[in-house]
Amino acid sequence: MVRIFIFALLFVIVYAENNLSAIDTKVINLIGENSYIRNKSFINKLFSSKDSFYKNGNLDIYKVISTLKNNGLLKLKFKAPQEFNAIFIAQTSPIFLLKAINQSLSYMGYSYWLPSEVEYIEDISKIKISLTTEHIIDPLIMLNELAKSGFASINIAQNTQNEWEYNLVLTDSKIPDSTFIANGNSLDISEVTGQYWLEVGAKGRLEVSTLNNKSFNPKIIFFDRNLNILDVQELSKRSSFNVSIINNTKFIKIKDSISDVNLKSGINVKLR
Repeated sequence: MVRIFIFALLFVIVYAENNLSAIDTKVINLIGENSYIRNKSFINKLFSSKDSFYKNGNLDIYKVISTLKNNGLLKLKFKAPQEFNAIFIAQTSPIFLLKAINQSLSYMGYSYWLPSEVEYIEDISKIKISLTTEHIIDPLIMLNELAKSGFASINIAQNTQNEWEYNLVLTDSKIPDSTFIANGNSLDISEVTGQYWLEVGAKGRLEVSTLNNKSFNPKIIFFDRNLNILDVQELSKRSSFNVSIINNTKFIKIKDSISDVNLKSGINVKLR
């Protein structure tokens, strides 16, 4: 009789595990099996409207994580500082992905971290970063910051307690501190760094001049959507210049090849 009961219990457990919804499986991955079991009734209530947690047929990972966090189920703090790893995977160049990660972490206040692994295989970049921290990187804030560079989340997984993995898609590459200029527009821009990032929406001819009419040493770098360098042009000292935008250019960086101080007063940019 006892054997029959144990067998029946095991059958129920195995059957339940094999029939977990995609939401339940993801929740278990994010908060752990013990927490899931303890809070099963509460979780069922939170996710009772399962269809609302899907977008275009795919699990809306942002909404799932947001629901867990807002209801106190997502633990993002260690008992003491320890090593934490985050893996980011996306179809873009490593330099663009790393720039987006750096800008996002800087905004979140993480200054001391290192890329411990970088891979680039068949147009897919994989970057693993490591840091010592008491606070796990908040996935919601991280996704919000990565969105400023044009990334959206496909999936987020907790590989171990000390390692999270972000699978991303680049919908439309952006540089948060860049200035968009459309054909026919004229803009005055000032940057305390003395370096200028432009996002161009079309081919044409770019005209640039200093706002204080002082000369500088132009260095113009053309990038594609993944921040691959297409061309670099350095010109002799002058107060203005114009260049043709080459094919596949999305971003342009303008700086002084000798000293950034020369451009801190600002520039005027025209696209014709």
